[in-house]
Amino acid sequence: MVYELQIITAADQEVLLTEFSSKFSWLKQRGCCLSVKSCSIHGTDWIRFDILLQGEIDSPHYREEDYIYIFKHQLAEFLAEHVIRDWEIRLVWEEIKKSKHGIMPDDRTAIMDKAVRFLKHCHANESLNLLMNYGRKNKISHRIFDYLFSHRLLIIDGFIKFCMPDFLTDIRFAVDLAREELRNEKEYNEFVKLLRHFVDTQPPMMSEVNIMIGEGSGFVLWDGNGIRIEEKRIKYFMEDLAHGEISLDDVLVSILITVAPRWIILHRTDQQDESESVRMIKKVFDSRITVCGGCERCQEHQKPDCLPKTGKVLVRTYPHDGGL
Repeated sequence: MVYELQIITAADQEVLLTEFSSKFSWLKQRGCCLSVKSCSIHGTDWIRFDILLQGEIDSPHYREEDYIYIFKHQLAEFLAEHVIRDWEIRLVWEEIKKSKHGIMPDDRTAIMDKAVRFLKHCHANESLNLLMNYGRKNKISHRIFDYLFSHRLLIIDGFIKFCMPDFLTDIRFAVDLAREELRNEKEYNEFVKLLRHFVDTQPPMMSEVNIMIGEGSGFVLWDGNGIRIEEKRIKYFMEDLAHGEISLDDVLVSILITVAPRWIILHRTDQQDESESVRMIKKVFDSRITVCGGCERCQEHQKPDCLPKTGKVLVRTYPHDGGL
């Protein structure tokens, strides 16, 4: 039995050789000799691997063709893993550099990190991620397996470009998503910066506002004396809420920016996942934020609509600066 194959690719030579040796150790256990020689191609970062499989098969169950078939099948899986691990990042970077959208040099690294993350973790569900990544690897290995039946030279770069257009489409889509996410993040940060400037330059209408976020995005606000903040501030937004033009999160942030309190105390933030409104409040008000360590209202775990409208619950003392 003699089977020869050449593979040209770009990867860490030592790592690939080590993985290759461990992956196909089963051949030696069955009396086969697998020889792998590698050399760098002058003037490039490419490596050529010369693979030679030979041996005398003495088995009543398997023929020489069976060993070669099994070897091709496992080699295809091995190279599919190599493509996803070593070529995916390389192709993302190439797509970023040639992008028609004119990506700024300072943004390239951030976009690459985001695009690679999209490709590897495109869903919040980890099991679904594993399934999707397995499907991508399986598709690549099938293409390589079919190719090896009629070719003894496999150039990974050319194979990807001419035999896997859907893989390149995934790369371009991931880069576009990453670029859009980065653009949205920049716009969001600029918006936060504008709100922070507005809050910092506006005289506070209240010294302290307490916030308790309830289930279903509901919330209750009360002042430093434990008095429920009048609902007329919320009624101002009721029409927009009814038409679905804004959310309760938007209402909460808008009220706080209008009031511009000197201090904000957040209650029960450890009882549920942090909402977008809480994240926004923390960014805008920054050093004005205090997280309650567990007052009477927090300990009772009361729902927002059950909270009493009066009664001093939390007492804070702050440095007097002549303001509210």
